[in-house]
Amino acid sequence: SPLGLADQLMLRGGHDAVSDHQHTSNNALLNYSVPWGWWNFSYTYSQSEYRSQAQANGFNFKQTGDSENHQLRAERVIHRDALSKTSLSTGLSYLRTNNFIEDSKLKLSSNRISEAQFGINHGRRVGSAFVNLDLGMQQGIGAFDAQGNGDPGPGEPNARYRKYTATASYLQPFKLWGESFSFSSLMTGQRSEDVLFSPQRTSLGGLSSIRGYKDQSLSGDSGGYWRNDLRWSRPVTLEWLRPVFAEYGTSLGYDQGVITHDRYNGDQHGRLSSDSVELFARGQHLAASVTFAHSLERPDTLTEREAPIYFRLDFFL
Repeated sequence: SPLGLADQLMLRGGHDAVSDHQHTSNNALLNYSVPWGWWNFSYTYSQSEYRSQAQANGFNFKQTGDSENHQLRAERVIHRDALSKTSLSTGLSYLRTNNFIEDSKLKLSSNRISEAQFGINHGRRVGSAFVNLDLGMQQGIGAFDAQGNGDPGPGEPNARYRKYTATASYLQPFKLWGESFSFSSLMTGQRSEDVLFSPQRTSLGGLSSIRGYKDQSLSGDSGGYWRNDLRWSRPVTLEWLRPVFAEYGTSLGYDQGVITHDRYNGDQHGRLSSDSVELFARGQHLAASVTFAHSLERPDTLTEREAPIYFRLDFFL
């Protein structure tokens, strides 16, 4: 709480554990929020960079890119009782992306996009479980030096797009044989009748969606995914470890997702699924985890089976 007003500051950074002069990526995020009565105001800034090598017709070529995103958001609680809370939110965001092949800028995938956001959230405790539902609508606008819409033709992205999003989550802690378990499930999806720029599309693949796919992904204007985790945790009993870690455990995961077929995405659609095992330890100021994932169902456009390993280390101030 930098100002002592129940405000919160979060900083996060990430970098590939294994990288070289041909393949690397990094990201950083800053989030600051401050409550004011029934309101909560927040600002989020994020940036990312990547470098990779692709091959076509027997030739290798360098791909690089970067992105920067600013978001302002205001949320107002409209109902609260002992079991539930409902709130409305509105926000503005600005996204700038640059992509290059052999240092030549790609105009179609280098964009400046502004967006107005509106949402409603409802969270509720049901017995010992927690349920949350979030519905949203996002509209492309012309503020903050956003690029013009021009006159997009069939299959071309629309800078004044509209899309609808929905996320539902469920968390159920329970005891079994004297041990602490929890089951969590999250479903999220979006739908748009417009052709979207890449950052506005839903993407399947990676630690935050379908964990069994890291080097390959599937994206589209409409689609979503469903993640399920069964987690077991125990308190740390070794005295020399307790100043660093308070609990440890393991988690079994199963993910599945779909990209909807439309008239413009060709063979870039279908279903993905994967399973995973995570080992983790967490303390007041440090959390560490390693996740072993394995790809399962995939469309023909994704040609390779994958078994990625994710390492994650978080520090808390």
